[in-house]
Amino acid sequence: MDAAVQATSGDAAGSRESAARLGYVDDPFARHFVRRAQRRAPLINRGTHSRFSGIQRILAQFCERAPGGQVVVLGAGLDTSYFLARRRGRVPRRFFEIDFAEVTARKAAAVRRAPELQALLPADTQVAAGGAELHSDSYCLVAGDLRRFEEDLAPRLQALGLDPALPTLFVSECVLVYLEPAHSNAVLDWITRAVPNAGVVTYEQIRPDDRFGRAMVDNLRARGLELHGLHAFPTLDSAAERFRARGWHAAQALDLADYHGRLDPAERARLGAIELMDEWEEFTLLAQHYAFTFAHTADAAPFSGMGWF
Repeated sequence: MDAAVQATSGDAAGSRESAARLGYVDDPFARHFVRRAQRRAPLINRGTHSRFSGIQRILAQFCERAPGGQVVVLGAGLDTSYFLARRRGRVPRRFFEIDFAEVTARKAAAVRRAPELQALLPADTQVAAGGAELHSDSYCLVAGDLRRFEEDLAPRLQALGLDPALPTLFVSECVLVYLEPAHSNAVLDWITRAVPNAGVVTYEQIRPDDRFGRAMVDNLRARGLELHGLHAFPTLDSAAERFRARGWHAAQALDLADYHGRLDPAERARLGAIELMDEWEEFTLLAQHYAFTFAHTADAAPFSGMGWF
């Protein structure tokens, strides 16, 4: 299953490249992480826009409010968020990305091949772990297994400069849901204990028990993918409650359909002009089975008042 999960990073990168090439999202770096560009269906492009813009909105808020803080991307895959933050000129004090060594090696190689990306790396960046990692004082690409977060990854992150005393945003896109609840809860419990001013934003599947949800689970299973955490946190309420139950100050969850409905009318009009989409019923059904959750541990800056509402 690990290999199948690793392959999802390429799927996500391909969807992001398609959306960027057509103008749905502003990501000039996505093309560097795709071996063969393919145009996705309008429904997928629209969903990718919502996923991308929702995560980037939280990241941009954090980077603006906490320039001295840290970002940790769990299961970063071929994500471009660090390079987008550098382009915006609003980068936190430190930025960490974590994934399997097979994925980080591919990402590091792609970065080294692209002068545009090389120019955005910190000047002190060094290649490490046989090409699977990139280390600098402000940006680190780290190979590791989230199932061994507390005993392996957390000490390594701290050795590379992670400071638990700083405001820290953790980002997880379709990552924790692939872990057994015992493993994903262990990650969250370490954050709860170790980082007094932390925020987490996740993007994950929900609602496995209706007809569409069962088909979604079966389709993923046919690809060798098992959503181990889906039935443990199957609804919007349970996705937020897992943080409240750990004593976090606040948590909010909304599905992708709700998020899309909250887009500015001008933005929806812009998207509609890119290409015709007549699959609205299917889009709504799909979007109701994916959700954002944003939670934070303390009622303090920078997280208080952040979110989508």
